[in-house]
Amino acid sequence: MNTKARPAQVIFGIFCLLVLIANAATLFAGESELFPRPPSLQPAVTFWKEVYLTYSVGDFLLHDRTRLNLVYEVIQVEAHGNQGQAIKLAEPALRRARAKYQGILTRLAQGIPPTQLGPDGLRVAEAWGCPCSPELLRRAAENIRVQQGLREQVAQGVERARDLMPRVVPILKKHDLPVELAAIPMVESTWNTKARSKVAAVGLWQFMRATARQYFLRITRKQDERRDPLRATEGAAHLLRDNYAELGSWPLAIVAYNHGTAGIQRAQREIGSPAIEAIIANYNGPRFGFASRNFYPEFLAALEVLQPVLREHIQPRQGERPRDTSDGPTPTGVPEDSHPIITTTTSTPVTAPQEDTERNGPVGQAEMIIEGCDTTCGP
Repeated sequence: MNTKARPAQVIFGIFCLLVLIANAATLFAGESELFPRPPSLQPAVTFWKEVYLTYSVGDFLLHDRTRLNLVYEVIQVEAHGNQGQAIKLAEPALRRARAKYQGILTRLAQGIPPTQLGPDGLRVAEAWGCPCSPELLRRAAENIRVQQGLREQVAQGVERARDLMPRVVPILKKHDLPVELAAIPMVESTWNTKARSKVAAVGLWQFMRATARQYFLRITRKQDERRDPLRATEGAAHLLRDNYAELGSWPLAIVAYNHGTAGIQRAQREIGSPAIEAIIANYNGPRFGFASRNFYPEFLAALEVLQPVLREHIQPRQGERPRDTSDGPTPTGVPEDSHPIITTTTSTPVTAPQEDTERNGPVGQAEMIIEGCDTTCGP
């Protein structure tokens, strides 16, 4: 058999390959324009990707609340995928670890040399770039947060998304919305139509009761359309279009899904900038807590996780925008990784996940806190 390719076939094959490459480049360029990745947000995106893909429910990361990628220690317990059991098993070790790192940071703030604080003291000082100001170190001591890994839940969420995406994506397209917005349910509920938060947000898109009724979702004793993935997606599509019409950029519209448009407009006025990275870095509104501040980085991480599922639904484009909405430039950015210290210890409870209650609209991914800690540990 003659396996030698003819010149015309070779040329045609090269042409097809170039078309595929061009289409892929266009797809990701369009995504970048609609959903920019400012370099300052990339450490947070990387952190959430690792929470979603690397760390299991038996892994608990003690990290700085602002510099998420500064991880002091990872406490590990054997929980066999049981999230609640893992929380109970991890609590004593998490209390000890938090007290240890609070003590190290406090002593560094008092001027005690890192060399007198052992290997952990040296690592912490290096991670913070010490010598540094006592005020920064004292604030860091009160800023230690715990995040449980979500690998198993996210893996299940990807499978649920694979089943539901063919019905959800056409609704987003019908409303001229980017299909990448289908990453929001991964942040909100890991694509679980039965999800219910501690603040009574329900369903795939985690609608609160008042917001659901505003967007024509029926809630009666016998029926709750927040649990219907198609009706809830219709409501979410209208809400997201309204957000975009008010704010003019998708990063802001996405954070407003969590924090409300009025809250984001207030943040823009106080900061004097519409740039999402400026708002995340500088806005300290009383209700703009950890969940709101991290909602867009979590969205970007979820978008990467769901990319294999979404790819078949994304049409090549260059920064398309919804019709009949306000114009406004979206900032652009280039990813940049950063990842300081991580150490791991194995140990043998942190309370159950606590929802951020600051939101005006649907509610996002819960964060883990340590029972009895002061308010800086929680939302």
